[in-house]
Parts: sequence; structure tokens; C-alpha cells
Amino acid sequence: MSRIQNNPFTFSTPPLTTGGTQKAPTQYPPGTRIGPRPAPPRDVVRDVFESVVSGEAMRRLQGLGKMVTLAQQGPFPQRQPRGGAAPLTDATGVGDVVFKQRDNAREPGDGPVTRLQKFLERAGYLDRGGADYGYFGPLTQEALEDFQTAEGISPADGKMSPATLTAMQRPQHPAIEPTMGLLAETYAPQLGRPMSPLEPGRDGARVQQFERGSITRMPGGEVRVQDLSGKDIVPPTPPSTVKTLEEAKALHVAQNSKPGLRDYNDGSEYYGGNDCGPTSVVITATAVGAMEHPDAAGAGEAIDAVRDNILDVDSIESVTMIVTAVAEGVTEAGAVATTLLPGDVDVEAVDAALSRGHPVILGGNPFIGDAEHPSWGKTAYEAGNYFSSEDFGYHWAAVTGKTEEGNYIVNDPLCPKGPIEVTPEQMAQYVSDSCGMVEVSPKPVPVS
Repeated sequence: MSRIQNNPFTFSTPPLTTGGTQKAPTQYPPGTRIGPRPAPPRDVVRDVFESVVSGEAMRRLQGLGKMVTLAQQGPFPQRQPRGGAAPLTDATGVGDVVFKQRDNAREPGDGPVTRLQKFLERAGYLDRGGADYGYFGPLTQEALEDFQTAEGISPADGKMSPATLTAMQRPQHPAIEPTMGLLAETYAPQLGRPMSPLEPGRDGARVQQFERGSITRMPGGEVRVQDLSGKDIVPPTPPSTVKTLEEAKALHVAQNSKPGLRDYNDGSEYYGGNDCGPTSVVITATAVGAMEHPDAAGAGEAIDAVRDNILDVDSIESVTMIVTAVAEGVTEAGAVATTLLPGDVDVEAVDAALSRGHPVILGGNPFIGDAEHPSWGKTAYEAGNYFSSEDFGYHWAAVTGKTEEGNYIVNDPLCPKGPIEVTPEQMAQYVSDSCGMVEVSPKPVPVS
């Protein structure tokens, strides 16, 4: 035994041959242990400490890991506003203007008040209605206060300040596209100020950039509100338009009924022949999810409720309604109304609203035109799907989508058998003498 302990211990392995050479045996010094090592003695203090704090430590480490992940996504580049109004380039004397000040007669068109007013006009805060420049009156005072509020500057009775003048000389924030305005206002805490006008995005989308995110409208009308990393702030909003008559049937309501024609209104209530406006409100509010669609038995009650809300009385008969009244009905129903006055309505305006995924309530004359170029009233009547055979003047109808062939899907309240397809030529005739249009969109989804 003594010989083994006093001589070098050799551990031999089978010879390995590679390329005609033999690998020498591995040599280990005396006392070397061969094989698995025994476990170290247990550290009781360490084990107790780990059992107490390991859960909390892991939670903290997981939280730190999330922060590291977010940090890897950023920092995001600092955005600068572009596409906004031209800044105030000549600020001479503008910082000293005061309420009721008037430019000197020897500097007409170039005085500090005039330059201030022209800047506020360009930035979208001042509408002078054609009045002359050069007098700092109440309208200019209000516009200045609005600008200061938007810039986070405390307004002081319309007075200028160094901070206000500095803000006017910086690149200006662009205007918000009207139908995105409510979205931008609702999600302002998450998005911040606009950084770009509405502009083309990928795959035909339209995008508006903000300080901390973006609003994107996809070609089909879906809307996405996202942060800088591309994460949805709220679930995407699907379009509210339809592509087939079959889909439009689920939205349809008739403004009255006759025996044998009671699929969309059973005649339980009838307040007169002027309920096309309230009925169109029911149809479009249903389309955007603001109302539940009434069945035939509940159609009269639903129409009556919309009319009551518009007139602010317990009405007993239908009345003719202008475009602002119809828009009020949309708002009272819980949807968002964007109003176009008669002079601003054309086929392009209808198409633009539908491309945003929004149905419209459209005012016009379904019997306008001649024998070769009529609107849809006569055609629908001859098909047995219209309550009137003669020109009765202005009328409200809901346009809820377009077919793949390019025809319009119209839920006309005077159609007792359901919605109809209208050709582009018929639509052009209808809007050629319009009484206005209301684009109907859903209210923004709140941030959870």
C-alpha cells in the first residue's frame, strides 16, 4: 500500500489513434480524486435567506426585465412637427401688442397686429370673417388665448408674453384631419400633440403622427391607435360600412308601413310622412353600434324616441328637418356626427366618408333628373319598393356602403322591402341638389 501512495498515480485510457499517432495517457498528481465530487456542506443561513426573499426577488427581476425590454425598443427619435402653418418669421413689435391696439396708418398690412392676426389665421385659431386686418379686438384676443392654451401657456386676457412669442416662432403643429379630431382629443394623454398632417402610409393606409404614437386608418376603414412601439392603445375599430345588400338588411328600418309591407316596420306607430331623418338616424346609429337595431315591432318606438330627442319634446307628429337637426339626432343617439352643409356635398364627399368606414345620412331628391338621367326614386317605385311615386322634394336616406362593383348601398326609409343598390349616376343626380350630409362614426373606445 505504501508503494501506491508514494509513487505517481497513473490513470490510463484506451489508446486513441489519429493519423497514425497515439495519444499519451493523462497524468494526475498524487492525491487527485477521480469521479464526481461530493456536494459542499449545506449553508443553513443562505438557504433560509433564499427561501424568504426569492419570491420577491424574482418578481423584482421580472419587472426589471420588462423595463429592459422597453428600453431596447427605445429611445425613440424626438419628433418635430412638420406640415403645420408657417411660423411667425417677423416678430418685430408683436411681443408688445395689447388688446385694442391698432396698427399705424403708415404701416398698413405690415404692422405687428396684422402679422399676429395672419399667423393666428394660418395656424387655424382665428376666423375674422373677411374683416380688415390691423385691429386687436375680441376675436383676436380669443384666438390668442386658444393658441396659448394649446401650447400649454397660461392665457392672461389675451396678452402676449415671451413664452407665447417663442412658441409662435417654432415649427407649428399641423391641423388634425376632422374625422380624426375626436380620436386625437380622446387619446391626447397617450398620443400628445400632432406631428404631421394626415399622410399616406403603407398598403394604402392614412396615418397621422403624434408625439407619442399615431392614428392609422386602413383602406377598408379600420382605425388603429398605437404608441411609438406600434402597440395598440385600444383595440382596432372595425369599419361600420357594409359591402352587400344582405349585410345592409340587418340595419334596415322603414319609416312607416302598409298592409303586406311590414318586414321593417309593423305600423304600430305612425306620426306622419316626414320621419326620414329620424329613421336614417336609427339606421346609421345601429351601423356604428350606438343603438340596438329594432325589430319591426319596435321600429315606430325607436323612430319616435329619436324625433323626441331632436325636438326636445314628446312629439306627436313628424316634421321636416334640416341637416343640423339630423346631426343632433345622431349625437343624442350616442354616435359622432360630422356635418357638411349643402354647398359642400358631392359624390366625392360621400366616397370619402365611406372610405373611412363611416355611413352617411344624405339629403337630396330621389326623383330629381329627367327620363334618361333619373335618381333612384322612380326606379325603386317601379320595382315595388317605394312608398311614393311622385316628387316630394328633399329627403333623407342612409348610405351604408358600396358593392364591389362600385354601386352604393342605400337604406332608404321609404323602401319597405329593404335596402337598394344605387348606381354612381343615380347618386350624382341625388346629391346635385343636396340639403346636407352627416357622416356618422362611433365614439372612441376608452382606454382601459
